Amino acid sequence: MKYIYVIASLTVVALMSSCGSGKQLTQKKEIAKQYYNAGNYNNALLEYTEVIMVYENNNNSSECSIYTNAGESALKVGNTKLSIDNLNKAKNTRFANEYTYLYLAEGYKQIDNLSQEIRALVDYLDLYPNGKEVSVVKTRLFYTLVESDNFEKAIELWPYVYSDNQQNIQLYEAYLIANIGLNDINACNDVAKQLLSLDANNIDGLSWFGKYYYYKAEDHYREEMNSYEINKTNKQYSILLKALEVITDDFKKSLTYFKKNYALQPTSEIANYLSHIYGRLSDKNNEAYYKALAK
Repeated sequence: MKYIYVIASLTVVALMSSCGSGKQLTQKKEIAKQYYNAGNYNNALLEYTEVIMVYENNNNSSECSIYTNAGESALKVGNTKLSIDNLNKAKNTRFANEYTYLYLAEGYKQIDNLSQEIRALVDYLDLYPNGKEVSVVKTRLFYTLVESDNFEKAIELWPYVYSDNQQNIQLYEAYLIANIGLNDINACNDVAKQLLSLDANNIDGLSWFGKYYYYKAEDHYREEMNSYEINKTNKQYSILLKALEVITDDFKKSLTYFKKNYALQPTSEIANYLSHIYGRLSDKNNEAYYKALAK
């Protein structure tokens, strides 16, 4: 959008050399606002850029009231770099508002600058705790905290985002990731159960329970077999047989989740789990079948 600066520069020269520059500047602002209100962000940005250049050429940018609207307009037409530049300038004026930080966060999101996006979101909540977009900002902040592995902070924020998003599957999936990151097994079970109640085919919920019952069974199996190897007595063998009933039941539970998971999203990882489970259940045919699929 270099043409914006070319046209703007020519207009600025005219404005600054004109005796009626103050009046013309006011008119420019009004024209820009009309374009902005009509959703014509390309023309609004052109007009705003001309006005901004006048202020900056006069070393009076602190009194420029239209940086935020210019930033939003630039964002709407896909000029993210210019948007971020204008919005950061808006922060240094008395005209900054909650949307300055909201659009700044969106701009950083678009260029995948997670740390700066988080900073803008946190600034919004610090400066405008009762802002109109608080719910939106808290929800987005929750996602960014999970994405950046700030799991404890994400969990702290959860009660504030949950109340407005009780049927939001994507949000529950992020919450599951956070609890997995903190190794909170009980919470993971609750969240995965909620996911499957919202969508019986939810991959994350199926995967969680598949792995949960698999490792529960596998760890139990190895523990009992090791105990028997150390102490091969009739009593210990009886304990092993009883344990194997529970272990088999858990492997079958894992199998149920993984088979559904594989039918919906076949991967070599899931095939490998299925092969191991069938091996533990002494089903050699299915063990070999899924072992081949896992390669």
